[in-house]
Amino acid sequence: MAVRYYWGKPNDVIKWYLRGILHLSAASKQTYIEKTGAEPGNLPRLLKLLEALDEIFDNTATDTIALLCLRYVELLSIPHTAELTGLTNSQISKRTGKIMKKAKEIIAKA
Repeated sequence: MAVRYYWGKPNDVIKWYLRGILHLSAASKQTYIEKTGAEPGNLPRLLKLLEALDEIFDNTATDTIALLCLRYVELLSIPHTAELTGLTNSQISKRTGKIMKKAKEIIAKA
């Protein structure tokens, strides 16, 4: 019996998700730079990362990349969660740290 994935193989899903996020981020920064004449900042690094994404995935465990994605989402959600709950950022970080630990354990077992 073959293993079926609804969205595709996990490695491919994560790679295409990251590619989309990086592309949107680069396009947004490029537009901002063109409109305001601002310094390029980290745009060159972002474009280089986008170009090297396939090579990075060939040499990096999907589990590691999945954890990085989870951590990124966690960091983005802390200010929003603090605003909604009234908790401090450190309280939320402590609680999400426990969740991240469980996520690492689940990924390690998979």
